Amino acid sequence: MPDEAFPKSPLWRSPALWLAGVALVGLLALAWNTHDRLRDLETQLARRIGEFDAASRDARAAAAAANTALADLNRRLASLEARALETQNQQLALNAMYQDLARSADERVVADIEQTLLLAQQQLQLAGNIKAALIGMDAAHTRLRQLNKPQFAALEKAIAQDAERLKLLPAADIPGLNARLEGLILAVDSLKPESEAEAPPPPAATRKSGPVDALARLTHEAWGEFKSLVRIRRLDHPELPLLTPSQSYFLSQNLKLRLLSARLCALQRDEVGFRADLGAAREWGTRYFNRQDKATQAFLNSLEELRRAPVAQQDAQIGASLKAVRASRGSRQ
Repeated sequence: MPDEAFPKSPLWRSPALWLAGVALVGLLALAWNTHDRLRDLETQLARRIGEFDAASRDARAAAAAANTALADLNRRLASLEARALETQNQQLALNAMYQDLARSADERVVADIEQTLLLAQQQLQLAGNIKAALIGMDAAHTRLRQLNKPQFAALEKAIAQDAERLKLLPAADIPGLNARLEGLILAVDSLKPESEAEAPPPPAATRKSGPVDALARLTHEAWGEFKSLVRIRRLDHPELPLLTPSQSYFLSQNLKLRLLSARLCALQRDEVGFRADLGAAREWGTRYFNRQDKATQAFLNSLEELRRAPVAQQDAQIGASLKAVRASRGSRQ
């Protein structure tokens, strides 16, 4: 029988029980140790979490401050960028203005020279004033010579050539012609018409030594008055009708108008009209006025001298200079 072959031992002496007890104690120790370690870990974890929360709060505060500073920096940066852009635009505008000024300096010089030459051309065409035209051209030539730029060499040469050619032209004394015509206009009133009779010489007074005969004196005076009603004189133009005082007045006025027209033609450099008016005035003076009178003779001689005087200037123009300045301006544009 098995039960009978092996006798029963006490329970506390069982090795399995002791092993189980040791194992239980070990497990309890291990559990306690694990519990302590977990508690320590929880404590450390709680402390770390607290530290992390504090650090997180500090980090959030620092982040908020950083965001504020960053926003302020962004605003300042935007303001600086705007100012930099404005400064850049101003710099570009200044550069463009400087380039325009540098580029248009020559254009302004050419424009001024062209205006001066146009004024000189007007002086030649309208007034025939070569002296005034030469003054303007000399000023333009002096300015170009002072600039001393190669691009203006052709223009300077053209102005110099035109100026030298104008100096060789015969001068027309327009102010002198106007003064002489003014004198002739004033002298028209002193001319004697051909039909005007000469005043008879006054009768010589005779005195008688004897008693005065009143009837004879009255008869003599009546006869003298009767003879003064009829005047006989020689006319160089028998076909010329006698002019009334009013006709003589209008003749003088028309002659003055002819001379005024000649003055206007002289100012306009109209040589054909000038000579035509003077020719008509001389014909009227020869036909209607007394050529034996010294005033008439001087008047006719002055008209003939004026007819031979030059009025229009031949080749008084500066086309080469104007062409050169326009070519220079076109090349700049």
